Amino acid sequence: AGEPSDGDRRDIAMPGHAPLASGVGAQSLRHASLEVPPESPLVAVSGSWVRPYEASGCTSLLAMLAAEFPQPGASSSDWREFVAGSMHVPWAIVAGGAFAALVCPMMLRCCHPKLRSDRDGPPWRSFACAGLVTFTCWLAVVLVSWWAYDVSFSVASVELRQVASDMVQARKLAQALNVSGSAVIQELSLLQTLCPKPVREVLDSSVDSIVGHISGHIESMRSFEGTLEQVPEQIAVLDTQTVFAGRLVAWGLAVPAVLVVICCAAIAVTMGVSEHTTTKCARRCERCELPCLGLMCVAPAVILMSVMAAAELCLGVLSSGLCTEVDDLALSYASSSFGPTSDAYHLAQYYLSGTGPNPALQHLHKAQLQIADAIHWVRQYSDITATSCPHWKMQAATIQNLEVVQISMDQAWALLAPGHVYSYYKSIVHDMVCGSMPARLMFAVLLQVLLAFVCIPALLCTASCVIDCLVEERSVHFSLHKFELLSQEEKEAEEQEASNLAKRRLLE
Repeated sequence: AGEPSDGDRRDIAMPGHAPLASGVGAQSLRHASLEVPPESPLVAVSGSWVRPYEASGCTSLLAMLAAEFPQPGASSSDWREFVAGSMHVPWAIVAGGAFAALVCPMMLRCCHPKLRSDRDGPPWRSFACAGLVTFTCWLAVVLVSWWAYDVSFSVASVELRQVASDMVQARKLAQALNVSGSAVIQELSLLQTLCPKPVREVLDSSVDSIVGHISGHIESMRSFEGTLEQVPEQIAVLDTQTVFAGRLVAWGLAVPAVLVVICCAAIAVTMGVSEHTTTKCARRCERCELPCLGLMCVAPAVILMSVMAAAELCLGVLSSGLCTEVDDLALSYASSSFGPTSDAYHLAQYYLSGTGPNPALQHLHKAQLQIADAIHWVRQYSDITATSCPHWKMQAATIQNLEVVQISMDQAWALLAPGHVYSYYKSIVHDMVCGSMPARLMFAVLLQVLLAFVCIPALLCTASCVIDCLVEERSVHFSLHKFELLSQEEKEAEEQEASNLAKRRLLE
């Protein structure tokens, strides 16, 4: 190509621009386009995205039943004291269920209630009312149980997975940015081999400066990737725990509904046996007698329903004990788990309290400035390098790679925006764990206690009164025996009578 003249050198150096060796040039253009958004500061003092938690009435009520939540580093004895101090009302529910389970069969056996209709007939109206109330409470339990699980734990699991997906996506963007940055370095390095020697001497320091900027970008993105390295794993652990807790709660909410169906089916079968079978079958079917049914089926069901209700209430009380100072406790446990000087703790402090630095955004912003320098240099001097270095055909590819890098960094910035990340925390912690879940569990517990303590015993008693009245009517009108157990003497007398009758027939 030959040596360029002095005029050519002047054209290379400054066709109305700053000399190449002086660096990037106009800094105002770069900073004007890369100012940090006010809603995403690199170092927060009082984040506008933070919303202080305000406990609902149900959560405050349940928190009054809880002991003080243990601080980080608490011993196992402290945790046992916390659980034991929050179990007073749940233990009372279990005791009440055991009392109801024992009293109902004893009352049917020893002091049976005498309910009659207005015309001294079976109390069908009372039985129908008890059945209707039981069905209504059962349906409400099913709906509240679905509401508590599907709208609370499933939503929390989806939100956690979305957070993990965002963090993985941000790390993938960082990896892709490093690949694009390395490609740009290779493309710019060709200037030092494809350009004539005099041009290389002029471009040398400028190209080295831009390559240094892009290398700094790559290093910043590696630091950015390292900052987010532990986050997806921690979120995956939380998601696993949330799914496990959700399944336990789902089983706890489903068991009482199933037990109610079993008890109602057993009562209905007993009434059918006593009314529509033969007298001999009914008299000998002693296990279908309602006092026995109450002892063998209803009583265990009432106890188990009480245990389930107590467990659900305990979960609500324990979570409400956490919610009294949930934001401060979250930061305390983050400091204890990650260390007060770690990037993970600084991220938690930045997003949850709106104070302190954000290491991820700082690395990202530094990389943006360095890429902006490179883009500005390539755009400003692409025509000059194309004229002076005709064998270098990488202008368009270099600009395209740099623009892709800039777009990817904008996407990473959007993923890590404080308002975006904090919305997940607010949805999971404020709205679910400390909002809807305690209230829905409390409603479910109240309905289950009503079923176990009132509805099922009332249905059993009214069904027993109906059976007694029907048996009495059949005994009077059709001369049938009452639905009673056969004594040993009656059984031996019947067998002796049958034996004598058979002997007389043989003699005849």
